[in-house]
Amino acid sequence: MSKIFRKATVPITEDLINRKFLKYGLSENPFPITPYVNQDSPEKKYNGSIYDDSIRQDEFEKIKANFLSISQSEPDHLRLGFIVDKSFIGRGNGKSSFLLHLNKAINSDYCLDISNSVNKCFSIYFSPDGSGTIKSFDKFVDNFFQAILKQKIINEALAILRYEAIEELNEWKDIDVSTLEENEIVDVLNDKDWLTKHTKSFRVVITKHILKNPLLASLPGDSPLYNDSKGYKFANQDTFVEYYSTLKKDKAKLEFVFDHLISIFIAAGFNGAYVLVDDFEKIPDFQSSNQKKDFATQLRTVLFDGGYLNSKIGFFNFVLALHAGVPRLMAEPWSLAGMEQRVPMSANVDQKHIIDFGKLENKHAITLIKKYLNEFRIDEFKGEELSPFDEESIILLANNSEMNISKILKNSNQILEIADADAVGKIDSNYVKSFFTKKTESSQQVEDKIINKSEKVDLLKKIDPSQK
Repeated sequence: MSKIFRKATVPITEDLINRKFLKYGLSENPFPITPYVNQDSPEKKYNGSIYDDSIRQDEFEKIKANFLSISQSEPDHLRLGFIVDKSFIGRGNGKSSFLLHLNKAINSDYCLDISNSVNKCFSIYFSPDGSGTIKSFDKFVDNFFQAILKQKIINEALAILRYEAIEELNEWKDIDVSTLEENEIVDVLNDKDWLTKHTKSFRVVITKHILKNPLLASLPGDSPLYNDSKGYKFANQDTFVEYYSTLKKDKAKLEFVFDHLISIFIAAGFNGAYVLVDDFEKIPDFQSSNQKKDFATQLRTVLFDGGYLNSKIGFFNFVLALHAGVPRLMAEPWSLAGMEQRVPMSANVDQKHIIDFGKLENKHAITLIKKYLNEFRIDEFKGEELSPFDEESIILLANNSEMNISKILKNSNQILEIADADAVGKIDSNYVKSFFTKKTESSQQVEDKIINKSEKVDLLKKIDPSQK
C-alpha cells in the first residue's frame, strides 16, 4: 500500500494531547495560549463565552441604569457612551468579553426583560478593521453595516413585518407559525417558497400591506421592499446587501443606514439599538489630525444635529470602548468638532455616559481562574475548586501579570504546561515565584544577546569620516 494511505499504529490524537491534564482534574489546559477574544472561534476559551458576571458587575449595572433601562423612545436619552480603560497596562483588560456578554444579554430578549419591557432594542457588536484601513467615517459605516448583516437583524425585522401583515390580512392557510422555534420563524418568513405554500395571497399583496405603514413612507422607490411589492426580487437580507453595494456616494450610504434602515426597524416594533464598538483606538491611531476632526464631526451629525432620522430620535446608541490613551489622543479634534461640550470622553467627576474600566482586584482574579478551571473539569474530579492552584498562588500570579486579564490567562497557560513537564502536582506561590523569576532572567538574556550582536557605531567618525 502507498505510504500516503498508511497510518502509524499509535497516531497523535486530541485525547493523547490532553491526557496529561487529567491528573489535575482537567480535560485539557483551560487557559488560552493567545488570550485575545475572537468571537468567531468555535472554542469557548477563545470566543469570550467563558464569563463571570461578578467580575464586572458594577460596570454592567451602570450601563443598565443609564442606557438599557431608560426609554429609548424619549429623544433626550443618552446617545453616546464610553467604556474607558483607566489603566495603562495595554490591551487585554476584559473589555471585549464584557461587550460580547452585554451584546448577548441584550439580544437574548431584545432588552425587554432588562428594561422591564420599556425598550425593545437589539444590539450590534463589532471591532473596526485594523491596520489603518478605517480612516474615514464612510469606511466606519461600511464596517457597521457588515456587523448589522452578521447579526441578521434585517431578516428578523422583515420576519416581524411579514408576520404582522399576514395576521392582519388573515392570510394563513394551514399553519400556526407561532409554534415554531424563533430561528425557524425568521427563516420561513424570509423564504419565498414557504410563504407561497402557507399563505393565501401572492407575496406582493403582503408587501404592499407592509408599505401602508406610515413609518415606511420615506423609503425610496427603488428600495428592496418597493421592488418586492412590484413583483421583482423578493426582499430579504441578501437584496439589502445588493442594494447597499449600488450606493456609491457617502451621503447615500448614510441615508440608507441612518434613515431607511431605521424606518424599517421602527416599523417592526424596535424603539432603539445599541452599537457596541470594541477597540475603537484602531481608528484614531492611524488618522491625521484633520481625519480625526472630520470623523468626530460626522459622528456628531448622525447622532445629534444632522437631517437624518437617527439625529432626530437617537435610534442607534453608540458605546465606544476606549484604550486609556484615546481621550488624550482625541482631545483636540473632539473639541473642535463640538463634541466635548456634548459628550466629553473623560471627566474628573462621575458622568452617566462614561463607564470606567479599572484594574481587577485580587478577588476578581481568583474568580476568573476558578471560572476557567470549572469549564474544563472532568466529571470524576473531587478535589479543591482552585486545584492545582490556591488563592495565594493565584494572587501572586495576577499581581505579576499587572492584573491584566490577558496576561493572567496566558501566564496561567504557561505555568500549567511547565508544571506538567516538571511533574508538579500542586502549583503554590513558590512555584509561581520561580516561574516569573525564570521568565525575567530569560527575557534579560535575550535582550543582552540583541545588544551584543548589534553593530557598534562610532558617532564621531560618522560625523567626521577623517577621524581615526
